[in-house]
Amino acid sequence: MLLDEHPIWLDALEDILSSKAIRVVGRATSPRAALKLVDSEKPDALLASLELWSSEMDGVECLRRARELAPGLGIVAFSTHHDPLHLEAAVAAGADACLPKTAAVSEVTEAVQHCLGRGKPKSRTRARSASVGPKQPTLTTRELEIVQLAAHGYTNAQIAERLWVTKWTVKFHLVNAYRKLGVSNRTQAARYLFDHGLSGLPVKRSS
Repeated sequence: MLLDEHPIWLDALEDILSSKAIRVVGRATSPRAALKLVDSEKPDALLASLELWSSEMDGVECLRRARELAPGLGIVAFSTHHDPLHLEAAVAAGADACLPKTAAVSEVTEAVQHCLGRGKPKSRTRARSASVGPKQPTLTTRELEIVQLAAHGYTNAQIAERLWVTKWTVKFHLVNAYRKLGVSNRTQAARYLFDHGLSGLPVKRSS
């Protein structure tokens, strides 16, 4: 299920998803229309833009209501802003992943595939109840890769250059990873990785 005010963006996003055999069951250009489709079509995931300038309901509120309608819904939020405030608001409203609209195609498809359950439990409720022992956070491949590089002392700019992404993309993935790990900065994240044996990424610094 897709939500954005601009049909051309919806066209592009649907083409990207179709190339990965991900079927789009509905498209909307307003939050209220999107919520009706979430309720009627029962999609597995919602991809929504946070900036909905012509609508009375903003994107964050739409995500919150969508989460209430469908607790097991995977949610990917897109934003033209790159500041932690918007990111944290989206996560608090129920977003499973947050990406800038400048994200690479591979990042978009990876985020959607994880929200569809190809790599993590689809329902947050099921994720909690299915765990018998201590809960282990589930990072996406890209999140783990970026946190590992950060733990080895790479700056956001160096990580972005190494992975051929923007530094804002690095920041989005780091904040998502921090939330999942229950930490607030890269020092704490590095300590978590070292304590849990997850820091073993083979890193070769560029000379």
